[in-house]
Amino acid sequence: MNDLNELTTKENNRALSVSEFNALINGLVSAAPVLVEGEVSNYRDIPGRNFCYFDIKDKNSVAKCFQGFWQSSKVDLENGALIKVFGYPTLQRNGSLVIDVREIFIVGEGELMRKYLEMKEKLKKEGLFDEQYKKELPQFPQNVGLIAGKNSSAYHDVTAEIKERWQGADIIFHPSKVQGIYAKSEIMRAIQYFNKKKPVDALIIARGGGSLEDLQAFDSEEIVREIFASRIPIVSAIGHEDHWTLSDLVADVRAKTPTKAAQLAVPKKQDISERLDYYMRQMGMITKHKIDDVQNELGYFAHASKMKQQSKINEIKANIDKILEAGRRSVCSVIEGSFNEMDIFERSLKLIHPQNVLERGFAIVEKKQKRVTSIKDIDCNDLVITTLQDGYFEGTINRKFK
Repeated sequence: MNDLNELTTKENNRALSVSEFNALINGLVSAAPVLVEGEVSNYRDIPGRNFCYFDIKDKNSVAKCFQGFWQSSKVDLENGALIKVFGYPTLQRNGSLVIDVREIFIVGEGELMRKYLEMKEKLKKEGLFDEQYKKELPQFPQNVGLIAGKNSSAYHDVTAEIKERWQGADIIFHPSKVQGIYAKSEIMRAIQYFNKKKPVDALIIARGGGSLEDLQAFDSEEIVREIFASRIPIVSAIGHEDHWTLSDLVADVRAKTPTKAAQLAVPKKQDISERLDYYMRQMGMITKHKIDDVQNELGYFAHASKMKQQSKINEIKANIDKILEAGRRSVCSVIEGSFNEMDIFERSLKLIHPQNVLERGFAIVEKKQKRVTSIKDIDCNDLVITTLQDGYFEGTINRKFK
C-alpha cells in the first residue's frame, strides 16, 4: 500500500499500470467487508462450475456478485428473492466491481420457510434425524460444555440452573455469535473445539428462540452436519415452541428453553438424594423379605428333614421287624424240624434199643462179657450167658451147627 502511494506522488511523476491501479483499489476497498441487501437478478449457476454469478438490486442501483463455493456454502437462489450478502468488494481484472460473497442470508419469512422445508426434507431422507443415531446423555456428568452468546440470557439461565442442581459439574463455556454474519462459522468452530480439544460429558447449545431470519445459522446444512458428527451428546435449546430449527431436530435431545436444557443435562442433587433414600428403604424391605423367606424355607426344610428322618427310622424299624420275624420263623421252623427229627430219632432208638429187642422175643448171648454175633465166636464146651427180657441164664455149648 505504501509502495503504491509512493508511485502516485507528484515527485516521481509516474503513471500506474492498470494492474497496479486495480491492486490499489482492492487494497482500499477489500479491507472493509460489507453486508448488502437487495433483490436477486440475473442469477447464473452454470452446471459443473464451482461458482456462480448474480446481481442484487434496489430501485436505483445494481451490484454484481461472485460466489465461490469453495469458500462459502451454496444457496439455491431465484431471481426476485430478497437476500443479504456478506462479502468483500473486489475490483476484477476486467474493471468490474463485484462483491466477493462469503455468506448469503435469506430475507422474508415465506422464502426462509421454503428453504427450511427443502433442507429438512433433504436431511431427513439421509437419515440425520433418525432416532437410531441419538446418543444418550450421561446420568452423572462431571463436566458440561456450553455454546451460547457471551453474557446472553441463555448463558445465565443454563449456568445458574446447573450450579443449583448439580454443584459437582464443571461448566466449560465457549462463547459464540448465535445470529448474524459470523454465527455459523463460530458455532461450527465451537462444536469442533469440544470434540477435538476439550472433550466434555455433555454439550448444550443454547439461544432461546428468535425469528426465522435470526435462526438461519441453526438451519444451515453445515451446522446440522457438524452436530450430527459430534461424538459428544448434544442438548439443543435453540428454537422455540412454534419452530424447531434443523439443529434441534438433529440434536440428541431437544429442550424448550435453556433452563430446561440444563435440567436435562444434569440431575438434581436433591432428587438423587431422595432416590437413594428410596432405594435404601426398598433394599431394606427386600432384604428383610428375603431373610424371612429363607427362614421359612429353612424351617420347612428342617421339618421336612425331620419328617423324612422319622419316616426313614420307621422304615428301618419295620425292616428290622420283618427281618426278626423272618428269623424267628426260620428258627422256629428249624427247631420244629429238629424236634421232628429228634422224635423220629427217638422212635428209631426205641425200636433198636436192646430192651425193646428183648421184649420182642430176642436174646443176647455173651461169651466172656463179649457179645456173640456169629457161630464162629463159640466152640463146644464154651460157657455162655444168655440174657432174656426178664433175666439171664448160663449154659455150656455141647454142640454147634452151621
